[in-house]
Amino acid sequence: MNLYLYGPPASGKSTVGRFLAQHTGFGYVDLDTLIETIAGKSIPEIFEREGETGFRRIEKAALERVTCAYNQIVALGGGALLDEENRRFVENNGMIFCLQAEMKTLKKRLSRDETQRPLLAEDQLNKLEQLLQKRKEHYASFPYQISTDQKTIADIAWEIQTLAGLFLVEGMGLPYEVRVVRNGFSRIGEILSQKGFRGNLFVLTDENVAHHYLASLEDQLNDYGYKVSKMILPPGEQTKTIETIQAIWTNMVEQGLDRSSTLVALGGGVVSDIGGFSSATFMRGIPWIVLPTTLLAMADASIGGKTGVNLPIGKNLVGAFHSPRFVLVDPQTLRTLPDQELRAGLAEVVKSAVIGDADLAEICLQGLDQVLQQLDEVVKRAMAVKIKTIQADPYEKGRRAVLNFGHTIGHAIECLSDYTLLHGMCVSMGMVAETRLAEELQLANPGLTEQIKLMLENLGLPVKIPTSFSAESLIQAMQTDKKKKEGTIRFALPIRIGEVKTGIAVENVALIRSLIHECQL
Repeated sequence: MNLYLYGPPASGKSTVGRFLAQHTGFGYVDLDTLIETIAGKSIPEIFEREGETGFRRIEKAALERVTCAYNQIVALGGGALLDEENRRFVENNGMIFCLQAEMKTLKKRLSRDETQRPLLAEDQLNKLEQLLQKRKEHYASFPYQISTDQKTIADIAWEIQTLAGLFLVEGMGLPYEVRVVRNGFSRIGEILSQKGFRGNLFVLTDENVAHHYLASLEDQLNDYGYKVSKMILPPGEQTKTIETIQAIWTNMVEQGLDRSSTLVALGGGVVSDIGGFSSATFMRGIPWIVLPTTLLAMADASIGGKTGVNLPIGKNLVGAFHSPRFVLVDPQTLRTLPDQELRAGLAEVVKSAVIGDADLAEICLQGLDQVLQQLDEVVKRAMAVKIKTIQADPYEKGRRAVLNFGHTIGHAIECLSDYTLLHGMCVSMGMVAETRLAEELQLANPGLTEQIKLMLENLGLPVKIPTSFSAESLIQAMQTDKKKKEGTIRFALPIRIGEVKTGIAVENVALIRSLIHECQL
């Protein structure tokens, strides 16, 4: 897949394109530069000698060359897609983002830009107005419209990355690519080969996922020359134990895997956590790839390199930071996800919305039908929030702890249920209780609890803590939480949509007890 940047002169295509290439690992191509290379002369010289007709002919040849390659950020000329055949070339090869800006912004940029533009030569500002009026409907016909007014280059690029589902995660070991590719599982062998993965692959999955995807995955990997071994686990949180890890290590040794092998975690959050921890510790660390198949894993567990298992006394108490080498998200896999699992994953989507995406919160407030209609965008937006958060704080020294919103109480509920309640359902209850706590401490904007509660209810998620769990037992379970420090329970609490504060110490156990009772009524 290529990303194409299009739009009026001075809309920022080249500047944004170079920045995107630097922050995605993709190559960068400026189509005008390629045209000059092909022609052996500058663009003004092409117009002078061959006119616009000659220029468009060379432009078409340059586009044909570009569309034969992949993984590129391509800055197009302002009229490159006026030709319908050119437009079809590009649309079939990647995503087009039309950069736009107000006239005063474009004029300001042109006044300080030394680039020669033959179509705007002599009185370029007046000609620009005429050109934009002529192409107004054309530019508006592209679905991905990106305003570049009063935004930083980084913000513009991040908006494009989010819409494209293309990220390069840095800050913890080697940078790794996270990509959202619809029907990507049907091209897994080709994609991994293009990414340069070699050697033996060890596919770790569970019984539910294996039923849908394992045979097809094996066939494709074999077609591309990979030697594949596998291990199928029982599904569910109960599998996430040290005993399971030991069984995986033994299996890997018996199947002849070594330090050059790569583990492929195919499944949901449990498989991702177990797979990552196994790869972090087998022979002191081997590479791993994540192929998430649940919304929970896509939005949360597959990204960030936090791996681990549970102990009988608490959740995720043993683990390691170990970044994957590649994450491939195929939203089509959500079609085989049971309704209850899909809803549970939406709790992590709501968490992402509260942490840092007001637009995502608006989608969630509209209810399940709207979310399902925009599921690809919802997945990408939730992933973007997490990726931006972990890049700011890879090893959870500060900012990254916002991702724990809803999890202090949520993990306690999950642990007391002996993991019979789905993680997302518990986090949903936890978010309501912890937002209520934030309001009680006068940290949150008044009414935030009801706003988040409505969001969750509209998605069919639980908002009340079961009365079968006593407040005392939940408080006791919270005492084993990883976020506790110096004997005090600490929370990540929301202030408003888009802002969460971390490390909030709450020593008033009576207050927590009272809030739990309120959330059970």
